[in-house]
Amino acid sequence: MTNVEWRRARRRRRVRATSVGAASTIALAGLWYLSTDGLGLVSPLFLPSPVAVFERLIEFTQRDYQGATLIGHLFASLRIVAIGWFVAGVIGLPLGVAMGWSRRVRTVVSPVFELIRPIPPIAWIPLAILWFGLGTEARVFVVTISAVVPWVLNSYEAVAGVDKLLAKASRSLGAPSRRTLVEVVLPAAVPTLVGGARIALGNAWMTVVAAELLGATAGLGFVALNARSTLDPDIMLVAMLLIGLLGVVFSEGLRLVEKRLSGWKESAA
Repeated sequence: MTNVEWRRARRRRRVRATSVGAASTIALAGLWYLSTDGLGLVSPLFLPSPVAVFERLIEFTQRDYQGATLIGHLFASLRIVAIGWFVAGVIGLPLGVAMGWSRRVRTVVSPVFELIRPIPPIAWIPLAILWFGLGTEARVFVVTISAVVPWVLNSYEAVAGVDKLLAKASRSLGAPSRRTLVEVVLPAAVPTLVGGARIALGNAWMTVVAAELLGATAGLGFVALNARSTLDPDIMLVAMLLIGLLGVVFSEGLRLVEKRLSGWKESAA
């Protein structure tokens, strides 16, 4: 297969996958509409119709909710997620790379990491309150905990999974260990490293709702939690759908970054 044929085939696969995804989304929305406004099988108190949710979203863009605009709530959540994800990357990326590259580091760190890894991020909330109080620091801490595990795991797997022949070939040419890691191993590990960043970002978005239990006065998680307390399912679904949409947007952005950084692999293939 020539390069042109391969690109055409890949483009057809993408179009097919996009079409199937769009069809399934439309089918789900149709089922949602039939279950609510269409056939009235579900009470609006339990599941508002898509029309009601869309109307509430439009209202949300025009009027404040609990003292903040839609943009204000969006940026409040984005700030917590971005800081927590970045801090987790600063900790987890070099730690995972070090574990994958050095047996000595792996021996020292793995027992502690394996002990902490199964603990759900929500279980850290009482300690977050004790250590940081009800404030931004506590929310960032909980999001960081949720994101650091995939950063470490995927960074470790990325480095450990690189073909050992590449490192041996570099060393046989006289390259020092650090140079081999930086110039040979890490470029080969880029797709898995970026995949870890995507998973970490997804975890951060999933945890922001729980994190905003900690004294938040704005944010999409705060909106969802407040709507639950006031029995307002319309705005609750608006907040949940916005969180999901933002997660998809940022995940796709990182996927494009991964594609750009690992373009040399596609050329080689």
